[in-house]
Amino acid sequence: MTDFKAIKGFSVKSLAADPLPGGGVAGATWASGGNLNTTRQALAGAGIQTATLVFGGNAGGSNLAVTELYDGTSYTEVNDLNTGRREFAGCGTTTATLAFGGPAVTEEFDGTSWSEQNDLNTGRETLAGAGTQTAALAFGGTPPITGKTEKYNGTSWTEVNDLNTARSRLGGAGIQTAALGFGGATAPVTANTEQFDGTSWTEVNNLNTAIALLSGAGIQTSALAFGGTGQSTGTEAWDGTSWTEVNALSIGRTEFVGAGATNLAALAAGGEISGGRTAATEEFTAGTITDTIQNEGQVYYNSTAGTMNISAVVYGTGAWASGGTLVSGNRRNSVVSCGVQTAALIAGGFGSGSEPTTIGFTELYNGSSWSEVADLNTARAFGSGSTNGTTGATIAVGGTGGLALTELWNGSGWTEVNDLNTGRNEDPGGAGTATSALVFGGNDPAIDSNESWNGTSWTEVADLNTATKALVGCGADNTSALAFGGSIDASGTRTAKTELWNGTSWTEVNDLNETKSNLGGFGIATSAIAFGGDTPPRTVNTESWNGTSWTEVGNLASAQDKGNGAGSSNKAGLAIGGSPDRATTEEWTVPETVTNLVMSD
Repeated sequence: MTDFKAIKGFSVKSLAADPLPGGGVAGATWASGGNLNTTRQALAGAGIQTATLVFGGNAGGSNLAVTELYDGTSYTEVNDLNTGRREFAGCGTTTATLAFGGPAVTEEFDGTSWSEQNDLNTGRETLAGAGTQTAALAFGGTPPITGKTEKYNGTSWTEVNDLNTARSRLGGAGIQTAALGFGGATAPVTANTEQFDGTSWTEVNNLNTAIALLSGAGIQTSALAFGGTGQSTGTEAWDGTSWTEVNALSIGRTEFVGAGATNLAALAAGGEISGGRTAATEEFTAGTITDTIQNEGQVYYNSTAGTMNISAVVYGTGAWASGGTLVSGNRRNSVVSCGVQTAALIAGGFGSGSEPTTIGFTELYNGSSWSEVADLNTARAFGSGSTNGTTGATIAVGGTGGLALTELWNGSGWTEVNDLNTGRNEDPGGAGTATSALVFGGNDPAIDSNESWNGTSWTEVADLNTATKALVGCGADNTSALAFGGSIDASGTRTAKTELWNGTSWTEVNDLNETKSNLGGFGIATSAIAFGGDTPPRTVNTESWNGTSWTEVGNLASAQDKGNGAGSSNKAGLAIGGSPDRATTEEWTVPETVTNLVMSD
């Protein structure tokens, strides 16, 4: 009998607006605000998102003295600066503002009018500022590029310790005793970030992107950096320790005003855009506890638009980006590579040069850099391992000369355990973990042998359909794996064949789009990446596997073969080392967002 709940179904929430992408700064978005009355660039400002004062700048002719007050909706013109200028700085509130620089003049605004005060000791433009009207900080600037820092006490300026990195056109945030300086031009631009404690500057974690001509908002522990060189739309949030890329500006701009009390609510106004200047204002607003936040799978009715919607995960276009350089500086045709993009391991391989030597080096990746740890007991190359192992537990199998050796990594060192039944080299395929793995193919001429590891010993199981060497394998464990590419005979005939393992047997499925051997890859049986390889020549091509077929996606930065991979899906992973003499790492990322989609018939 059908119960009432099954008949009734479920209710659909009615919302006046689409849910926000997320709570806090991670879900914050930029939205249009009111336009300035006077379009200009190289202006300065002070205040918060709902109460901002903007002043000065340039509109293509003489320097401006125009001052405007923003109330969160629109701008109103108020009394002008006494000295029109551009490329200067400001701080404070709308009723107690300080303007300084461009080149040395200082003025105070009391909510009604401006009055001249004592000049900076060092006249300069393109500087940054922080603080309040009676306790301000001026730092950096030109000409020439300087790191000079000055404090204002409400009456006069005093020189204090310089920035560690002299620069101009930088961003600033915070107060006089707890300020933040970031980005800027040092010829070239920099990502350098420094904190001021009231006495001296200390270098801290850099911006993700080196940039100048940007603006900032917030305080030393909660700041925002946005816009900049090349009319960038980039926005980064600072949490007191590191910068995180968040939702971008709608309009890329340089030489504009930034204002805001924290990284949760900020404003960008005016500036130079592609093709000219703008009067546009954008407001950055974070999701709060009272907002409706997007969740994958939620269904709702937008009463304003009159549409039915669903929040769904949408994937962007994947791309490769530079990662850390191997410590050993060696090309690596590795015995084993495993892990994920932020925590990977690579061991063994060949050293660089025309007469390469097998090595036992083991290195760990933390998402940005590599560090050396304990070596393999037996140096070797051309082996395999548990590709979905971790930096705390994995196995290295086979290698140079047809070794049958198996070594187990426990997070700090390698231990020899039970050998393979069939020794193998020439890059066999591998899959699984330290306690549940497969190794298949390899040797010269190629073999079809396949062995399963249970954490203690190896057992021969059903063979590959095609004997193959120099192939790639990946998979979650010894019951589910993928084998692709490689060479299928002693003469080196390359293949695009792909085989799928179900725990009992191999089945041939759709081929790679490109025939090649000595390629790299990572993932699992239903979600994998293949990259590089020898076609010949070496290739930059990358292909993504969705469980059914391969699709060509974004290329590597440079052609390579004999590289290794680490990653647990086709959404994120690493391409590590390779030939010719590569010590580089490239990071593969497919951006992922939850977005509101309109449902249709």
